[in-house]
Amino acid sequence: MKEFRIEDFFSPFSLLYWRQFLWKSQYYPAEKLQQLQWQYFSRILDHCFANVPFYRNFFKEQGLTRQDFQSFADLHKIPVFSKELVLEHAKELKADNFKKYRPITVYTSGTTGTPLEIYWDTFINSVELVHQWRHFSWFGYRLGDGFMDIRNFKMHLPNKYRWNWQCRGLEFSSQYIDGINIHEYADLLRKYKIRFWRGHSSALNHLCHVLNDAGITDVKPRFIVSVAESLVENQRQFMESWSGGPVCDNYGLIEHTALIIQCPHGGYHIASEYGHVELLKDDGSPAKPGEEGRIISTGLHNRAFPLIRYDTKDYAIATDRVCACGRTLPLIERLIGRVDDRLINKHGKYIGGLQKATTFAKGIRLSQIVQSVPGIIDFYVVPVKNFTDDMRQLLLDLLTEELADTMQINIHVVDKVPYDGSGKFKFVVSLLNN
Repeated sequence: MKEFRIEDFFSPFSLLYWRQFLWKSQYYPAEKLQQLQWQYFSRILDHCFANVPFYRNFFKEQGLTRQDFQSFADLHKIPVFSKELVLEHAKELKADNFKKYRPITVYTSGTTGTPLEIYWDTFINSVELVHQWRHFSWFGYRLGDGFMDIRNFKMHLPNKYRWNWQCRGLEFSSQYIDGINIHEYADLLRKYKIRFWRGHSSALNHLCHVLNDAGITDVKPRFIVSVAESLVENQRQFMESWSGGPVCDNYGLIEHTALIIQCPHGGYHIASEYGHVELLKDDGSPAKPGEEGRIISTGLHNRAFPLIRYDTKDYAIATDRVCACGRTLPLIERLIGRVDDRLINKHGKYIGGLQKATTFAKGIRLSQIVQSVPGIIDFYVVPVKNFTDDMRQLLLDLLTEELADTMQINIHVVDKVPYDGSGKFKFVVSLLNN
């Protein structure tokens, strides 16, 4: 988690503009939102033709001119780019006038073993900040309210916590929190009057359980936002039951190319003003409502290091429905997970979205699926107290309903899931080769 510094976001006119604009644009007619998105993308495309070596060379090699792009229907002329390709061409993706945008270097973890180095310009920082502010405002947050941010990896924090006065954020690592010291952390939540929590869903879930076990009830948040990890349904249910407030998803990327945010009515809204999102099936065609597609994202504001048609390796279900909240930002039906979160059944078919099977399961504190052989999964359960045979059978029945006879299911009741290291928690761990 990158430390918040005011100087990285300090652009008063930009912040004021986006604050006024985004609170209106979320209710724009769909056609007006699409026109706005194309306007933003056109600026980025103009910039890429003129100032970004990678795109400039690509367009020249393919014989493409700016006139070949008149709408998002022409976007297919640009191939989908993987993280590995971005890593390979990172220098050419930097704009010629790169330093003009006062870029900040950030890193995102890579499956190749090498972190991906990318850059944020000052403007995209303002856009990011106000978009997040808008999302939190849907649940009653006001800028300046104290919040807690908790992650599932060890951080070099003084006294195992940090209070950042610049954003009024209290930072925790769940790696340090247990039943012995939980009262110290509860005192910090009281001291800084924290009523909004965000962080990794596994870390949030852990904190709620430890507070619950200790009988501490006066520090419950008004709402909880899960970021950077897949939110498992039984975790959501427990946190909502314990806190009495909503738990919502917030899907974003450190690359700043897409933002998908959940509203109080449960709708997963694509922030159209932030990035362009495509859901593509494995054959490259657009996913239809009800179909699963990979999230391909295009950032609309980062001029220092623009990414067009970036493969997030995440999956979602497409929809054409309208949300009951009244906001006109387009929807996805739900997030599914990452490419490496997908299981393979005995017929060689990919299976995803098993978080849904935990929705009605009982007695689960934490769970994890591990697959090392196609057609077989090991489902590890860390139970709450009094995990009964009936609860175990219910879980097996729910999984069987999802998988039918395509998968052998082995349930293990354990004290700790096998892959719970210092870092993002993974609900599905695939040990299969490609």
